[in-house]
Amino acid sequence: MSLKEFDSVREAKDYLAGRIAGEAEREQIPLSEIERKMLYFSETDWTLPGMLEINAEFEREYDDNEYERKIAGLIRTIEERDADDEQEQGTWDAAVDKLSEGDNYVSIMLAPSFTPEGETVRSPHDRLKLWLTALGVVFVFFGSWGLLNWAFGPRLWALQDWLSDHHAGGLPGLIGLALVVLGWLAGPRLLAAVRKVTNR
Repeated sequence: MSLKEFDSVREAKDYLAGRIAGEAEREQIPLSEIERKMLYFSETDWTLPGMLEINAEFEREYDDNEYERKIAGLIRTIEERDADDEQEQGTWDAAVDKLSEGDNYVSIMLAPSFTPEGETVRSPHDRLKLWLTALGVVFVFFGSWGLLNWAFGPRLWALQDWLSDHHAGGLPGLIGLALVVLGWLAGPRLLAAVRKVTNR
């Protein structure tokens, strides 16, 4: 079975926007011209001419949360219907994948984690990933301490005694604080890296 391939972002957007607009008509849900054009919005990828003016009018006249809930609801209905049609589902997925290569507004509503209620659903694997990340930080802490002890021996303990006289936590406290700050700064990137490795 041959599935449609999309050679450009424009083709993928035309297909997705057409399906979403068609579903709105099927469900008799009002979708204005501005709302249809916003399906093409992007700050970096191909979009419709005059999109800055379209976006300005959208921000003046519409509520983005309400709009996103409406579009996400239409998208979920399309996806449920396509589940029984392998070819349509394959074409839809190909268009979604094409848009995922760039930064496109409609991709927010297309994301599986975005619900019609406008809430982001955490993946059931996220809790495990967070625990693995925390365990990794603990491992790095004790590994660093052990490595320093092996490398410097008595000098490390002399430094520890000196630091204990000046800082309540001593050297372990400073290392722990540094790891906490590092985890706070790099936490989202670490989780993103774990997701990429596990393909989640």
